[in-house]
Amino acid sequence: MWLLFALMTPLFWALVHIADSHCVEEIFEKPWMGVITSSLSSILVFLLLPVILPFVDVSLPEPYILFLAFGVGALIQISQAFYFKALSYTEAGIIAAYWNMTPALLPIFSFIFFREILQLPQYVGIAVLIVTSVGMCVIDINFHGRWTSFFLMGMASFLQVIALLLEDIIFQHADFFVGFYAITFGLIITGSLPLLLPHVRKTFTKNAHRIKPAIIIFLTIEALNLCALATSQKAIDLGNPSLVAAVETSVPAYTFLMSLIFLALSSKLGDTDTLKNLPLKFGLVGLMVIGVLLVSKTT
Repeated sequence: MWLLFALMTPLFWALVHIADSHCVEEIFEKPWMGVITSSLSSILVFLLLPVILPFVDVSLPEPYILFLAFGVGALIQISQAFYFKALSYTEAGIIAAYWNMTPALLPIFSFIFFREILQLPQYVGIAVLIVTSVGMCVIDINFHGRWTSFFLMGMASFLQVIALLLEDIIFQHADFFVGFYAITFGLIITGSLPLLLPHVRKTFTKNAHRIKPAIIIFLTIEALNLCALATSQKAIDLGNPSLVAAVETSVPAYTFLMSLIFLALSSKLGDTDTLKNLPLKFGLVGLMVIGVLLVSKTT
């Protein structure tokens, strides 16, 4: 069952990457503004809480688990700040591939902290997913600003690794909905804190005329973002963080396929670069499917 949730996550992330790239290029004056709009949009989750709670069995964990969840939310939000900055240097597809540094780092940290060892087919599957994801970007995307974006995404991936390992601990001691809402609370608080700085408020206010017409876009992005976080965290709740992160390396393939669909609907919705090297891209997508099967083997 964990694999179903893990496979849903890249679809949501791909849509978020494409939409975020549009916002950074067309709406935001500064990339970090995406962190604030994301946090403010997440507040809607808490408006839904009274509706959901009567249908779930909720028991509060120890206070330290709740604080740990708040910290995870903060780590994810800081990681998002690096991500938005990286988007200002290069395209969504290559950023999606750079996220694949996460599953490359995760088994290393899992072994260091928990002495966790996977089976050989799973390591092969992780390698296949990482290599094919990066390979897709090499044949498809201009690497302008690649070193700056690579460093920024390296920092983002490192923070994601720590967050994933901590999430595994949280969901061992807390109900899924409690953990999810506590993490989201940390996301909201951390992303909103910059508004306490005068120069941030000034910049945000100055761009209000561009931000207000795009409120529906921000809410849609955040809904997709929270769906991705929820399915990812549910997969971790049911499975292994290293394997979940490995399956999520298929995000570039999803991004590529979504771009093709958008292009088929309208030339304004997608990137025409996705039409280049189609046979190679479809071949890489096929290899990604094999990688996912290897990762899920014996689990």
